[in-house]
Amino acid sequence: MSDQIYCVHDKLYNLADFVSKHPGGTNVFSNLKSHTDITPMIYTYHKDPALIFDVLSKYDMSVNDLGVVEYKTDYKYDRYKELKALVYDEIRRKGLPLYWSAGETLYQIGGFATYLLIWGHCIKSAAYSPISAWWFVLLVTINIGHCALLFHETSHYMGFKNQRLNTFFSHIAVAPFLTTEEWKWDHNYLHHGFTNTVADPDFNGHQLTFRHSSEHPYYFHHRFQHLYAGALMSLGGFSGQIDSVKHQRWNITLFLGILYWFGFYNTLVFYLSGGFLFLVTAQLSHIQPECVKGGSKDFFENQVTSTINYRTDNIVARYMCFGLDIQIEHHLFPNIPHSTLRQIQHVVRDYCVKNGVTYIERSGMLEMTKTYWSHLYQMGIKN
Repeated sequence: MSDQIYCVHDKLYNLADFVSKHPGGTNVFSNLKSHTDITPMIYTYHKDPALIFDVLSKYDMSVNDLGVVEYKTDYKYDRYKELKALVYDEIRRKGLPLYWSAGETLYQIGGFATYLLIWGHCIKSAAYSPISAWWFVLLVTINIGHCALLFHETSHYMGFKNQRLNTFFSHIAVAPFLTTEEWKWDHNYLHHGFTNTVADPDFNGHQLTFRHSSEHPYYFHHRFQHLYAGALMSLGGFSGQIDSVKHQRWNITLFLGILYWFGFYNTLVFYLSGGFLFLVTAQLSHIQPECVKGGSKDFFENQVTSTINYRTDNIVARYMCFGLDIQIEHHLFPNIPHSTLRQIQHVVRDYCVKNGVTYIERSGMLEMTKTYWSHLYQMGIKN
């Protein structure tokens, strides 16, 4: 980890000597690339960025020429800092936790333990006779509804106060499907820092197969993207195996073990349904006609207008969306657990109204799914 040079607000900092002292652990640096602009992460992952700038001053390289800095940003953060102060005042006033409460921790660990016990039952039963594919439907349901939430929040370093536990559970929570190396770079850094811009891989990274914006190039087959999208997302359940080989991770052995022990059909049911449910849910809040523009120089405005919330009054929908129904708040404050974000939503909504920034919350997950597929269809029509 000798080369740890990062750009923050047009200054270069050599953090090689700081990484081991970082209060949030070293894992965040393991999933960053040197010579990149990390300004958005300084603001979003820290309660008081001003304190961080005081620490950074010790590592200022004091150079006039920045050289090559990837993903250079010029966001303005004035309104974001004002909103952040209001949100943390509300958190203090209500005594809300910045990590999982004891009860929520018990729920997360208990749910994951149940998931492992079901796997154990399936392994034992398959030793004597083939088991029903419905067991894998159940496993996928728990994987998406529970394990994906566990993975998402620990990957954002907000589940446990102990960052070693966050790192551990982020590695194992959805291990049959994903590796953290690719995720934490693509998601935590690129997607959250540059939402719905050219640097966001979710929005701009698959232009050959998906046309998400009228500014994207048009290919003949895009007219059918609303038809083949589901199939490609299902196949996405296998993408983690490619990443596992690429990063020499152990996850590929889980896939091979499932294939060997449970057979081809059950493996397909597990991975295809898991890929479809995970990727569709992940796309709903950003690939919508109202939020594919992106590009505002105001960080607060870009995060809000490139994202849509949806109501989850239905308990099944709330379980299956694994916390992604409040994506506006999550993109503004990715270091705060979703259970706390739900209780400060009104602060964000009121601030948006006050500042004339559109805050969209749709009626439910079904409506979001319909408008998502409708948007794919519309983008498939050449214009």
